[in-house]
Order: sequence, then structure tokens, then C-alpha cells
Amino acid sequence: LMAAAQDSFYLGFDFSTQQLKVVAIDGDLNVVHQNHVLFDSELPEFRTQGGVQLHADRLTVTSPVLMWVKALDLLLDKMRRAEFDFSRVRALSGSGQQHGSVYWRRGASETLNQLDPDQSLYQQLQVCVFSVSDSPVWMDSSSSQQCQDLQAAAGGALRLAEITGSRAYERFTGNQIAKLRQNRPEEFQDTERISLVSSFAASLFLGGYAAIDYSDGSGMNLLDIRSRTWSEICLEATAPHLDRLLGAPLPPTSVLGPVSSYFVRRCGFSESCRVVAFTGDNPASLAGMRLQQGDIAVSLGTSDTVFLWIQQPRPALEGHVFCNPVDWQEYMALLCFKNGSLTRERVRNECTGGSWEVFSAALRETPLGNNGNIGFYFDTMEITPPAVGVHRFDPDDTEVSSVSPQVEVRALVEGQFLSRRLHAERLGYSIIPGTRVLATGGASSNKEILQVLSDVFNAPVYTIDLSNSTCLGSAYRALHGLVAESGVSFFDVVKKAPEPRLVATPHPTAQELLAQRVNVLSYFCPVP
Repeated sequence: LMAAAQDSFYLGFDFSTQQLKVVAIDGDLNVVHQNHVLFDSELPEFRTQGGVQLHADRLTVTSPVLMWVKALDLLLDKMRRAEFDFSRVRALSGSGQQHGSVYWRRGASETLNQLDPDQSLYQQLQVCVFSVSDSPVWMDSSSSQQCQDLQAAAGGALRLAEITGSRAYERFTGNQIAKLRQNRPEEFQDTERISLVSSFAASLFLGGYAAIDYSDGSGMNLLDIRSRTWSEICLEATAPHLDRLLGAPLPPTSVLGPVSSYFVRRCGFSESCRVVAFTGDNPASLAGMRLQQGDIAVSLGTSDTVFLWIQQPRPALEGHVFCNPVDWQEYMALLCFKNGSLTRERVRNECTGGSWEVFSAALRETPLGNNGNIGFYFDTMEITPPAVGVHRFDPDDTEVSSVSPQVEVRALVEGQFLSRRLHAERLGYSIIPGTRVLATGGASSNKEILQVLSDVFNAPVYTIDLSNSTCLGSAYRALHGLVAESGVSFFDVVKKAPEPRLVATPHPTAQELLAQRVNVLSYFCPVP
């Protein structure tokens, strides 16, 4: 592979919420090209804000499917103007925002298979190809009734989580399909295929319908994550004959076929270029981070997100378990915490005069374990756990109304990371020798915050540069897809990638000092 790869490129696309991005790497994993299209500013005719359209009920959130089509036209034009050599691309893959869905009208497959290279995709797909023009996306929360119906059919929320990896969520595709079938029956009847955003994008490159991969399919409330087939219970509760509309799911390492003749003739792709299954943006990020078994990735952004590589899933009412995007026989878990950086900024403003330097000094000057003081800060209704309000506890586990500013800073950060660890363990994560914490996001530049993270997880913390991680992960997956069937592991393929940088190691007494506070946190997070 490596000998053949020296002169070759591998493309990774990302159809995210606000933009379409691409990264090209060579066989040595060097980035040789990057490009993007911003939906709002470069395609203003679709009138999106942040790439989406918020409907009058303020619950329904969609994106125009033709916007994604036109964005791909524009992106490929930009690459041609930059004299990118498409003929050197051996494989491509990509990702799409998870939970978004696309509905192809009857007869659309014929159009896809007979595209004219003298015309743009948008020119040929804008009429009579999509039965639904406004695709539901991950921000949509209008399918509460369908969620209740699905959970009832499955035998309850926890039973649904045991089957599909998650309880019913409004944004998950199965519930969006059920809503469409009930509220827009004519459009549903006119649909011959339902794609996720990821498999929709792959379909454009294939010139035919692409399969949904196991990993992105895990975010639908429809896939049995253990058998990796559609759950009959969930299908029947969602829509009749739904398996025909979805097609059979495939491993995320699958080579779907050659790129279509349309792209060969229009862009100059080689006829031997292969399309590897596209996946969701979160699974693609796991690939881009090169997360290994036993690792944990923590993204410290507006929301804090925790990614885990796990072998034995323990689905719960909180968090999500997906099939692993780089080793389909294993799993990844994802937890999202709404009260992340904005909560840290609020406490910084109130306790340290808005200064990160003073905030960091407070962490340095207060002892590990905070002399038994702890706090849980839910400025807005939290996702994991579903709680709201500020709750401070003294060393006797008595709730108090206030503490000193320095104690408040450490109480916040230790409490946040204790919550991240507790929920990760409930989803099947366990600390083992060699475990690494990979930190990214804005707060990962603060070494005092990362020291607390290291202490709480009792593991060394590393930082990684994750700009364009989803695209990079997709490009890595394109390279891996060519050799996966021969047994070459993903990590053999990406071993030349830059290593993360060690920034913090845990104090020897960390676990002893922090373990006693877990019982307080468990009050907010009872085991179902």
C-alpha cells in the first residue's frame, strides 16, 4: 500500500451544519489541499442561518437538501481552480452531520445513474429528485410524540437503549421518519430511498444509492448495535416496509464501488478511484483523533463532549453507544454536556473578575480535593444528567448557598470532570494502564484545567491539533478502506500521523481525595 500510495491522494469530505469542507492527504498523511464552502455567505439564496432554517414552531429545524448539492458543485469548482489533480485520488470518503436525513423521490436512482458531465449536479438534481426538499437535521426537536411511541413499542426507554444504543431522541432519524410518514403521507409515499446526510453524499459520488454504515446508522434509533442489522421492532414501530427504503447497512470500512463516470469526465477523477462508506461527523472525529482502545477524548468547548472507545457497551438512559467507525466489531460511546465553557466563563466572570489568569491561579492555590468542597453547576438544563441549578456541598455533604471564590473555581472544575468520568464509566469505560486522555477545544489551552482533568481521570492528558478533524478522519478512513479487507488495522495505516503532546500527569493521591465526592454526584445521577 505505502509504495503505491506515495504518488496518490486520499480525500475526506465533511457535510457539516454550517459548511462543506474537504481535506486531501498523501500516502505519508501530509495534508496537500484544504478547501471549504460556507453555506450562509456563499450560498445566500438558500436563506439559512448557521446552515439551517428554524421553522415557526421553533422546534422544527431543517436544511435545504439542494444547498448541499450546490455546495458540492462549488467546492469541486474551487478545487479545479486551485489546480488540484483529481487524477491522483485513489479513494475518497466523508462524513455528514449525524441524524440528518434525505428523501429520494421515485425514479431518482435513474437520474443519479445518468448524470451529464456537461451540467452541474445542481442543474440536474433540482427537479423531481427529492420528495422532501427540507431535510430534518440534528437540531430538530419536533418529534416528541414519535419518541414516546417508539419507546412504548420497544418496551421502554432503557430497553430501546439496549437495542439501539440510545433512548429515543427527537433528532434521531427513525423518529423523524415516523413524523414525516404521519404528517406528510404523500411525500412519504413518493419516496423510494431514505439516506442519512453521509450516505446521501456518498450516493452523489457513486452515481447510485450508497448504503448506510453501521456507525452513522447507530444514531437512528433503528439499528440493533449488537447484530448490526435493522431492529424489526423499531422498523415496525416507525414505518411499514422501512427496510426497503433504508437498504442493508454495511461496515464503515466498506468500499462501495468506483467513483461515478460523471466525476471521471467532469473533474478528471481516475476510473480506479474508490468510494469508501461515508459515516457520521462524530465517528469521523474519532478516526481523526486516532482514538485507541482504552483512550478517552474530551472536547472542552461550548458544550463538553466525551468520546470513548469501548468493547462491551452498557447503553443507558443518558449518552449514546455507536458501532466503532474504524473497527466495526467494537464500539464508541459519546456523551454531551451542555454546561461546558459557557459555565466556566460565567464562574470566571463572577469569581475572578473575568481573568483566566486569576482563574488558573485559583486552581493552583487550592488543594486537590478542595478540602472536601464540591459543586455541580447546571446554568441551563443539562443533557447528562437532566438537572438544572447550582448545587454546592461542604465536606459534610451539606448543601450550602455559597463558598469563597477560590473554592468555587475548583468546585466547578472538579465537579464537571467528576461528572464526565462517572457517566463514561456507566457507558462501559474503565481506566486501565496505558489509558490516555486526549483533550481538545478552547479550554484545552489552560494547563491548570487540564491538570484537574488528569487528576480526576487518574490518567495522563495529551493535547492534539484537531482542526478539520472530521475531514482528516474521513481521509484516513479512505486510505484504510482500500486495505481493511486484507486485515490491515486502521492504526497501521495512520502510524505516521503526528503524536499528541503530553501536558499533565495525575498526582499520586488524586483518586483517594476525589473518590469520596462521587457519592454526592451520584445523588444527581442515580443509576436507572
